[in-house]
This record gives sequence, structure tokens and C-alpha cells, in this order.
Amino acid sequence: MIVMKFGGSSVQNEEAISRVISIVSTRLREKPVVVVSALAKVTRMLVEIAETAENQNIQRVQELLGQLRRRHFDLCASLLEGEILESASARLEQLFGSLESFVDGVCQIGELSPRSRARIVSTGELLSSTIVAAAMNQKGIICNWADARKMVITDSNYMGARPDLETTRANVRREIGEASRGADIVLTQGFIASTPEGWTTVLGFEGSDFTAAILGMALDAERVEIWTDVDGIRTADPRVVPDTQRIEAVSYDEAAEMAHLGARVLHPLTMGPARMKNIPIRVMNTMNPEGDGSWVTSAADTADGAKSVAFFTEIDFLEVFSDAMTGTARMLGTIMDSLRLYGVEPQIVGCSGQKVSLTFETGQEGLSKAVEAISGDYRTVLSRDRSQLSIVGRNVARIPGLSALIVESAKVYMIAEGADFQSISAVVDRTEVKDAVAALHGKLFNPEEGRKAVS
Repeated sequence: MIVMKFGGSSVQNEEAISRVISIVSTRLREKPVVVVSALAKVTRMLVEIAETAENQNIQRVQELLGQLRRRHFDLCASLLEGEILESASARLEQLFGSLESFVDGVCQIGELSPRSRARIVSTGELLSSTIVAAAMNQKGIICNWADARKMVITDSNYMGARPDLETTRANVRREIGEASRGADIVLTQGFIASTPEGWTTVLGFEGSDFTAAILGMALDAERVEIWTDVDGIRTADPRVVPDTQRIEAVSYDEAAEMAHLGARVLHPLTMGPARMKNIPIRVMNTMNPEGDGSWVTSAADTADGAKSVAFFTEIDFLEVFSDAMTGTARMLGTIMDSLRLYGVEPQIVGCSGQKVSLTFETGQEGLSKAVEAISGDYRTVLSRDRSQLSIVGRNVARIPGLSALIVESAKVYMIAEGADFQSISAVVDRTEVKDAVAALHGKLFNPEEGRKAVS
């Protein structure tokens, strides 16, 4: 058995879904479990609907819901016909009726709790999986739909829930076992889950990869395939660096570090469940299904050296200063206690004498309150015009000269090595980050410049 995950760009329209069906049809002998995301940009629209409803802008909410409804029903009509179309349309109508009623309630009270937000944004996967499952059956592939919320059980951190893997494993085996009877494939949703009480949760944005890895772990899958819109894992973001290279293989640790530091090919938590059972992950391109893609495997299968230049365009950069000799341990204790209290996660942390520097992915709601709390004991400077770039790869921090390359590429406000030697990261001005990434990539991966850079 294998698990195949298709992201939003892979199921965004009639052509894309037809391509997915063609790809899945080549894997039928391996009894695939297929995981799909919401259609491209739908989750973003649902977030906007939720926030607009909280602001009680009823007219705009109705406009957005109308756009969402038309897109899904038009797609359904383009792919399906006859009884399959009627059945899928009835299911879509049910889902939209429930969504519209719930959103209307949010509009009326003007309040949006994390649980309500999760309930709204989870609808995209239910809609897309209904259409894709029906399209599979329309093409003669016997496909049974399974509800991820009955399988993946999580805590009550509704918008970034963490699964109970033991309970989830038992549920997955039961639900997939039942759904697979008489079927060529079982199709389910990424991203969504539920609490033990049945309240809908989500695994964090772009969490469908995580779902696929959880299912793979639970089913002892031969491999997990992540289908996206690029040829495997690249040495940098091809939207910024035009001459990137495909990475043949990386370790679980390298892939997790890349994801954590801004390389968005995989969700950062994907590697954990796969590593538990040593299940290989293969990243492939739906536009080039015959391509080799990239493998994520055990560390023993990969070589030392730089694999990728990752970056975050937008970060929040916090510098904390002590004017007294309080000691780094006490400073870190105060800082981390405040961050934990307000639910804020740092990305990289650097310490030097009486100063601690931290970076945060932009948008964490509790950061301002955490900084206010820290400011009661220490002097703080919070910059919101910075970016973060990182060189990632097995033992890169042991390679002489890489830190110097970063410093040469841009004005650097902080530089830090990963504790496991798998990354070197720096904070730079946002206006310089893309040029710096391109320059570093050229020095590291251009055959001539790369040899000079690591010699």
C-alpha cells in the first residue's frame, strides 16, 4: 500500500484533476490511499470569509460565498454527468448549506473563536475531496470516500492541532480497512482532523503533507508520495532563483530543517511520522509524472554538504538587551516563559553576552503581548522589515567559509548555526534577501563558483 497526496495546485481545475486521475491509475496495483487538499486558493478565501464574517460585513461575505459556490459547482459539472453528477451536487449543496448557515451565525454575533475558524476553513477539503472522488468513479476507478475527521484525532489547539498518533493509528486502520473493501482506491482529506469530542481541527496551514505521513505511518505504507507543482525538492525557490537544481535525496532531518527554515515543498512536521517507520517520502511533479522527483530517506542515504538555500521574506526580528549583568540563562528564561505564555514559537535564537536575538515567522498573534512582557525586564527592539535566509544541508556548519559567504551577500544583523550543524541562518534586510539568496545559490551550486565556495 502507498499514500499519494495531491496539493491544491494539483486539483485546482478540470485539467489538473484529470491529470491526477491519470497518475493514480498507474498506481492501482499498489492500492493507493489518496489524500487531497482544497482547490488552489480556496483555504485563503475561507480564511477571508471567516474574518469578514467576524467583522459583520454581510455583503462581502455573501459575495465570497457566491464565488466559492460557483467555482465548485462549475468544476463538478465539467467533470461529471448522470447519477454521479447528481449525487456529488447534492453533497456539495449539503456542505455549502452547512457552511453558509454557520458563517451567518458568525456574522450575527461578530465573534470568531479558534474552533469556529477551524470549522470554516476545513470546508475546502470536504468540497474538493467530494469532487475528486466522484471524478475517479466517473472514469471507472472504484473510489470510496473516507472522512479524515474520523481517523486523525488531535488535541484542542484548533488551528494548529497535534495528533494523538496511537489513537489515530487504530482509527486509520479501521476506517481505511472498511473503505477499501471492493474499491480500487480510498480517497480522503488532508489538513483536517477532530478532537476526541468530534470538534473539527486543522493541522496547520499546508498540513496535508502531514496528514499523508500520518496515514503512511498508521498503514505501514511502502512509501508516501507528495505530488506538487515543481520537479522535486530544489536547491532554492525557483520563483527567485531561475537555475535551481533538483536534489536527488535528502535525509528526514535535512528535509525538516529546510521546511522549518522556509523551503515550502513539505510541511515541517511531515518527516516525523515517516521517520517512525522509516517510510521513504517521494516528492514529485504532477506536470512531469515521469520525472525522478526527490527522495526523503534515512540519514545514511545522503551525503554531507549544502543542499538548499531557504528563506523567509517576512519575519519579525526581536533583539533583547540587558543593561545589567543578569546573565544569559536568566534572560533566556524570562524570554522563553513569555513566549510560551502567549503561544509564540521562535525560529532561530542567538545569544551573545548580554543580548539575545530571535526570529519569528510573521503573523503570530501573541508576539506583541510577549514582547510587552519581556520589556518589563529588558530593553527590546522589534523589527518588522527583516528577512531570514539559511544554507541547509548535512553538516554544513562544519564547512569552513560558509558563514563568510553569507556576510558577503548582504548586511547581516544576526547569524546562527543550527544545533545539529544542519543549517547556518542569517537575518538580513528584506530589500536584500532575494538578491542575497540568488548570489549564495550561485556560489554554492554553480559548478565553478561552488567549488571555490567550499574549498
